[in-house]
Amino acid sequence: MDFTFEILDPTTINIRFNYGGEWFEFNLFMRQNQWILHPFDASLLGNPDMCRLVVADLLAHKPFQVMLAKERIMLSQLRSSVDVSGNEGAERVRGGRFEDLDDEIDKPADSMDDWIRNHTFEEILAIELHGVEDRLRHYQALLQKMFYENLGPGNVEFDKVQEITRIYKDAAGRLTELIDPDSFLRDRNKDGRRF
Repeated sequence: MDFTFEILDPTTINIRFNYGGEWFEFNLFMRQNQWILHPFDASLLGNPDMCRLVVADLLAHKPFQVMLAKERIMLSQLRSSVDVSGNEGAERVRGGRFEDLDDEIDKPADSMDDWIRNHTFEEILAIELHGVEDRLRHYQALLQKMFYENLGPGNVEFDKVQEITRIYKDAAGRLTELIDPDSFLRDRNKDGRRF
């Protein structure tokens, strides 16, 4: 199998796609009535040519098209968070909406600068939080599977996976505080310690 997906909620789908023997992760999410396809892999974000190839292959991939159809997502509704068209004036996600960036055509920019310029800080934090929460769910499922196989505290591998889940849980909490600083105050108990 070279394509898997996980529906997290009605507006968020995680996708894994095997291209050339390598797995690439994408997030498909709804923003302002548009479905946005966002690559998680730094190798794609840092290499627009490779990103174009992988996204084009994903869009032509029949299991991906079937998944879209089953979820009632029209191919014409899809947009990419990175420019995969090959021309600098293409529509891109910027500040949660699509804008024509003709005024930037003559400006040289590497893909990371382009990605940063086309996302608000809140969007970057939300994307990062989503990735951390996805990894947390992955390791929590692994812990559960290990527990069902009679492994538990005291087993070296179980303890390491449990520590990884703690790290991701802590990271998710800290990212949430950056997105919503008031959550830090809400999560304090009477002694002033975090839960």
